Amino acid sequence: MKRRELIKSMAAATFASGATGLVLPSWARAECLPVAVPDMDRTVVNFMLNGGADVRFLFMPAPGTLAAAHEALIYSSRKNMFAYGRANPGATYSDFFAANYTIPINDSSIGIHNRAGWLLSEFEAGRVAVVANAVCSKNRRHDQSILNANAGTPEYNELVYDVSGWGGRLVEQVGPTANAVELGGSITVYSQGSTQGSRLEQAIHAANTRDIALPSDVSGTGRREVVTRALKSYYEARKPEVAGNPADWPFHTFFKHNADFRDFGDAMADCMATRGSLPPTLLHPNSGGTFDLFSGSLEQQCRNLYDVCLAPDVLGSRTVSMSYGGWDTHGNQEPRAGNNWQDIFGTDKGMDRVMSEISSIPSNAYDNLVFYFASDFGRQLVTNGDLGTDHGRGIYSILIGSDINGGTYGTMFPPEEAVDNGSYVPLERHGADITGKTSTERIIAEISEWALPAGGGTADAVVPNWSSSDIESPGLLNSLFV
Repeated sequence: MKRRELIKSMAAATFASGATGLVLPSWARAECLPVAVPDMDRTVVNFMLNGGADVRFLFMPAPGTLAAAHEALIYSSRKNMFAYGRANPGATYSDFFAANYTIPINDSSIGIHNRAGWLLSEFEAGRVAVVANAVCSKNRRHDQSILNANAGTPEYNELVYDVSGWGGRLVEQVGPTANAVELGGSITVYSQGSTQGSRLEQAIHAANTRDIALPSDVSGTGRREVVTRALKSYYEARKPEVAGNPADWPFHTFFKHNADFRDFGDAMADCMATRGSLPPTLLHPNSGGTFDLFSGSLEQQCRNLYDVCLAPDVLGSRTVSMSYGGWDTHGNQEPRAGNNWQDIFGTDKGMDRVMSEISSIPSNAYDNLVFYFASDFGRQLVTNGDLGTDHGRGIYSILIGSDINGGTYGTMFPPEEAVDNGSYVPLERHGADITGKTSTERIIAEISEWALPAGGGTADAVVPNWSSSDIESPGLLNSLFV
């Protein structure tokens, strides 16, 4: 049963029984609120982990599930990264695992890091898919690989940003009223469309959804207020003159942009005022709330995501772009990566907070979001001398949502990592990394098929080469979505 259906059934049962003294949980009470929030179409949230995230940090094999030699090599190659391993040199792998990881109730072969408590609970709920041995880019440069991941082209080898992103191509296939909404500090390649010169035609930058409108009543004397008044007066004064110019007059673009932006901003501001303020659980303590992460940027993006779910009609959102940086952990990885993962996946942290609040919105938004977590590249498997890891190739991609068929896809801990390849045993030397066996083109194609409306658009137009791209085994992702 979907969350929205459960809410309705609880409310109906309560009122039908006459049990008016019963108190429904906050997310159930929200369904009864007289707030007009339209339903949301299927929406993809592309969450980029910029810097090359060590996603395997989140997962370790449960003790006794691998060959003894393989387990021993995994432990010896990773344990110095962890404070527990350095402080307890004689500890067994089972001791180390028990101190840092928890086995989910629905998969006894893996452990999920204790700082990712929400991810563990979502995995146990069957809402998380982990695609092992994925590859977003076949390049180990950050700039090129981030570009490749956002464009959805792992083999692209030119540092040219005037290209389309897979999010931009996706909304083009959905239709002309669909938009890619960027929630971070800048618009990325991900949201760029196919038409050169008009790549942002279906992109909206919503860095702060509660402050997106152009000011219309500015009475201050500061530089910003003075310039704002001057520009507003200029555009108003030139309207009659501009109207008389030919349709192909190039400066019509500027005046149209000003008018459209004002109309959109006013509509968004009215929507936010009508559909409710931000809940205290998403406000920073300085603003009277309780939301306090390591990353202020993620806090704001979570607030923006909540508002996207309040205003899908105004924004036309069909895909959303989020990001979190700081993953280039060449040194001192455990506290740095641990803080990052806790910010995103920790209990009562970023994703936990925002998804809890989204579940309270009286719409289908909670069930119609799918999150795709990707990174420029992965990291090496063997801890370096600075207690970190260096650039690698393959990663584990993570997908989360109600329509995800949860579980692991691909071999989580390939046995060849512990076997002599004719020259060396990978886990016995620096340079060993995850071999990318499944192109993210395959994953993106599955996501696109889910997101595209029936009878409209094709995954082939979003990811042209997906059917010939790498996959670990035929049919691996056929059941990725319910």
